[in-house]
Amino acid sequence: MFFLLFAVGVALAMFIGSLALMEVGRRLGSQRLSDEGSAAMAGLSAVEGAVFALMGLLLAFSLSGALQRFDERRAHTIHEANAVSTAYHRLGLLDDQSKIELRAKLKTYLAERLELYRLPIGFSIIEDASIYDATQLANITEVQEEVWDGAVAACSRASTTSPCNLILPALNDAYEAARDRSGANQRHPPRIIYLMLFGLGLGGSLLAGFGMGAAERRSVVHMVTFAAAMSLALYIITDIEFPRQGLITVAYFDHFLEQVLSSMK
Repeated sequence: MFFLLFAVGVALAMFIGSLALMEVGRRLGSQRLSDEGSAAMAGLSAVEGAVFALMGLLLAFSLSGALQRFDERRAHTIHEANAVSTAYHRLGLLDDQSKIELRAKLKTYLAERLELYRLPIGFSIIEDASIYDATQLANITEVQEEVWDGAVAACSRASTTSPCNLILPALNDAYEAARDRSGANQRHPPRIIYLMLFGLGLGGSLLAGFGMGAAERRSVVHMVTFAAAMSLALYIITDIEFPRQGLITVAYFDHFLEQVLSSMK
């Protein structure tokens, strides 16, 4: 909830700031025209074009990068589901008692992983990262260690190492998939990129307003549309970068993990 309020607040600040700077720019442009005439605007279109082109490129690359990371996070969810499923099936190579115990613990591990993403997720502005429930993380680590230690102990009692050559790497892959998924959720562009987007949006608003100085009356439609477009673009980019906390989410991809969990008998 805090992240959503923060993202909406930033977008709202952009909207209000954009409108205010367009009005300031319009008055500055009008004043310059009245003081120096139409010749005062000569050559300014090149500067405006360069700034708007830079702003457009930065928006395009930021959105493209955010969408790419969004797709990667969905892919990591599917990879974790496949890795846990593989580990679960390979535990069937152990003796009956070890198989039953370790499969039950691995099922608990997966249930705890799913619960981690159902619990409220915080957001740290300073660290620019998501904050997960510490107790739930500790529970996951505890169950994970129990599964690993149990598998190692069962392998040491086995008469042959062939099953363990399949089981231990599969468990390791499942845990690595979870770490990769957590790492992917923390991958974001440097904060300076967001500051550049915000600054260029406000600067572009000022230049856009300056260009409106030639008009006798302000065009409210154009001003509101420009401010809304900049605010919406900034919000969407920010929201996609944190797909567990905003409106655009990857939570629906958890159904792959839920399917694996329901298949564990």
